[in-house]
This record gives sequence, structure tokens and C-alpha cells, in this order.
Amino acid sequence: MTDAPIFYLTPPSAIVNQALDRLGESGKIIGDVTDGSPVAEVARRNYGQALRQLLRAAHWDWARKNAKLTLLADATGNSAPPISPIVECPWTYAYAWPIDAVQGRWMPWNPSNAQPVSATGIPLTTGTSALTQYPLTPGRFLVASSDQYPIEIGSVPWTQLPDLQRTEGVGPINRKIILTDCCQAHFVYTRLGTVIEEWDAMFREALVSMMAMVLAPTAITDKKLMIAERDKQAVIARNAIADARVANGNESGWPQGVDHIPIWLTARSQGYWSNLGGGFGGDAYSGYVYYPWDAALSWCGSVF
Repeated sequence: MTDAPIFYLTPPSAIVNQALDRLGESGKIIGDVTDGSPVAEVARRNYGQALRQLLRAAHWDWARKNAKLTLLADATGNSAPPISPIVECPWTYAYAWPIDAVQGRWMPWNPSNAQPVSATGIPLTTGTSALTQYPLTPGRFLVASSDQYPIEIGSVPWTQLPDLQRTEGVGPINRKIILTDCCQAHFVYTRLGTVIEEWDAMFREALVSMMAMVLAPTAITDKKLMIAERDKQAVIARNAIADARVANGNESGWPQGVDHIPIWLTARSQGYWSNLGGGFGGDAYSGYVYYPWDAALSWCGSVF
């Protein structure tokens, strides 16, 4: 009997070294982002932020996630402690921002009292259990910040505070929340994907170019050459992001048809503000139905 093969994940240093190759500075490749070299230190300080910026720049299909939200507060009072009854008016529910969410996309409207049916009387399903079945109808939501649902209560010594550096939108007291009228809400969002093997080629291409722009001032000593290389990588990154927006928009599973207008056209630089009546409360509420990707990224004086 032989041992199972061991598979090693690609480290962030591979992206950094690709960026150095692109700058023509292969002689300065690093072993790890923590090896203490000047290039590694720049990469260590900027890699995580660049990754998050790029994830927000397009609705990358490989990073799409649909998950049930964690309820923090219920203004109806129907939820037992520790669920709080305190919710910002005029909303009904407050949910925790998913700890791996970089950006929200949309919220499916999920009635809790009955399985939804179509106009023809045929139950609508999602391929999951009946508890999570919902029609393809967007629910209104608003992303906010609140200190009503703290992770830590009272005065906690610094050494005993939780490690939140890999947790999105959560601090010891304040946290990012989602306000909505959707009960048992699900949320479709862009997750923080750190495993390089999961990325598609366009995403990796764009991140390599972004890191090349970040590393250029440290890796290239000739200032004129540095500026030229940095600007060249900015164009490559911009084109990669533009191509990704088109591809991901065209690959969207819903809605599709011969007259389908992908979301990269309908929500280039703004969210789709809901103005729905009925169960949503008409004009009394403000909030998004859909979240756009970030329209602009800026480095080195170039905005795109």
C-alpha cells in the first residue's frame, strides 16, 4: 500500500515572483513573503489589500458564493435570546456580514411561511432543501455598521482580544451588518478567495499586474524605467479587469436570453436602488437590490 500523494498549495510568493518576472527583475525573486527582503516586505504589506481590491473590481464567477446569513436581531420579537430585538428602523432583521465576504451582490427574497410557487402553480426549487427554496426575486437590503452586537462585551485586555485579521467586517465592538426585511435570509456575495488554484486565468493575470505596479518602485532602481514599467502594467491590469467584467457578465446564469443585458452594462458604476412596493414597504425604505462591482480602481495616478 502506498501513501496518498501530497498536494501543495501555490503560495503568494508565486504571484510576487511572476510580477518580478514581468518587470524584468527575475534576479530579485523571493522564497516567501516573510523572508525579510525589501521586495518581500513590500509584497507582505500590499498583497492582501490588492487581492481584496481586485475581488471587488468584477463579479468573478469563481468567487461567487450563496450562504445563509447569521441572524443578529429580530424586531418582531419572535426570536429567543441571544437574538437581539434591536434593529435600526425601519428594517425588521439585522444579519451578520459573512466573515469571508468581500462584496455583496444580491439577496434572494425568501418567504418563510410557505414554499413559493410559480404563476402556473408549480413549486419553484433551487435544488436544495425546501427550507432554502425561493423564487428568483431580489430582496432589498442595506449594508451598515453597528455597535449593538459586539463580539466582546465589557473591557477586555488587549492580549485577550480575538484574532480578527482574517475576518471580514468584524471588530471587537463594531461590526458590518446587513439590514433587510427578508426572514431566514440568504446572501449572494463575492468571497475572499485566497487559494490561488481556485482563481481563473484572468484574475491571476490582473493580480500579477497589480503586484508588478506595487513592486516596481522597490524592484527597479532606474526611475525612468520604473515609471515606464509601472504604467505598462497598469494598462495590462485594466484590460484584464475589463475582459473579466464582460466574460463574467455574459456567463451569468440569470437572467439569460436573446435580449439579455449583462450586469456589467446595467450596473457599471452604481447599484440598482430598489423602489418596490408591497411587502417591501414602498418608498419608506432605502437599500440595494443589487450591488455593483467597484467601477474604479486607482494606482499610480491612473484611474480605471
